[in-house]
Amino acid sequence: MFVSRLRRMTALPALVALTGAFTGGLAGCGDPATGSGGGRTQVVVGFYAAQYLAERVGGDRVGVTNLTAPGVEPHDLELTARQVVRLAKADLVITVPGFQPAVDEGIVAAQARRVLDLAPVVGVDLAGGESHDAQPHAEDGHAAAGHAHETPADLAHDPHFWLDPHLMADASAAVAAQLSAADPGGTGLYEANSAALQADLETLEAEIKSRLHDCRQQDLVTSHAAYGRLAAITGFVPHPLALNPEAEPSPAQLAEITDLVRNEGIATIYVEPLANRRVAEVVAAETGARTAVLDPIEGGGAIGSPQDYLGLMRANVATLAAGQECLA
Repeated sequence: MFVSRLRRMTALPALVALTGAFTGGLAGCGDPATGSGGGRTQVVVGFYAAQYLAERVGGDRVGVTNLTAPGVEPHDLELTARQVVRLAKADLVITVPGFQPAVDEGIVAAQARRVLDLAPVVGVDLAGGESHDAQPHAEDGHAAAGHAHETPADLAHDPHFWLDPHLMADASAAVAAQLSAADPGGTGLYEANSAALQADLETLEAEIKSRLHDCRQQDLVTSHAAYGRLAAITGFVPHPLALNPEAEPSPAQLAEITDLVRNEGIATIYVEPLANRRVAEVVAAETGARTAVLDPIEGGGAIGSPQDYLGLMRANVATLAAGQECLA
């Protein structure tokens, strides 16, 4: 799929040039569904956490377009010519290179004017890194199959930085700086909004540590390797059933996880809203464990809704507090 997508993407610079008249009309017409138009600073992102950051920090001065539709895995994104046009017209593009290859290709094809690479800000290196025990990595930024647990060395290759509120705060400051560079007149607003968001994130981090610090169960069995950063905050030991959403464990890995669940008396196996639950349900049926939904927050809702970033993180905390049998 990656090769065919790359072939299509190589034609996109020509598509951008051929649709110049269309893009001029697009830039002048508001699009309420995507936040375009209205004279606001235009930000384009490929995943929900970046959308949330841009909306919280940018406020009413910013229009945000998320290239990934709700309910779609961000790793599966393939760009249309219209979306590449949005990248070309954007005042700022926010990305984590390697997480969404289609976005990486689109940025190059569109010759995006200003790009914020969050990877060095949050300590992500999806290109491979220098650790001697780092694992091979798949094209979508997830580790390739090869082991049945996550180690601290894997965190540099884990794109889900937003599951650590401290890293979200670092990203917030970077977004404020880049928005200020793109729109100097909004600097005061961006800095104030970023400070308010960072305060919310400090509160969230304190809640996580308070509610999940005294738990009977420390082993965290999840459907795929997305929770290493959350585990690093809580002290849980993550054991993913697979190392990317599309993969399945080998028979040996499946047996290892099944034995772990049975021998350690693990009561809960965590599944995801968008990922296949079949393997997790098989392990649960074999061991008598139950399943519960833990959201990697790759999609979300409007700011202030129960389904926005803060709401989803708090829902995850409640799910973990019950599933890990925490006393707080």
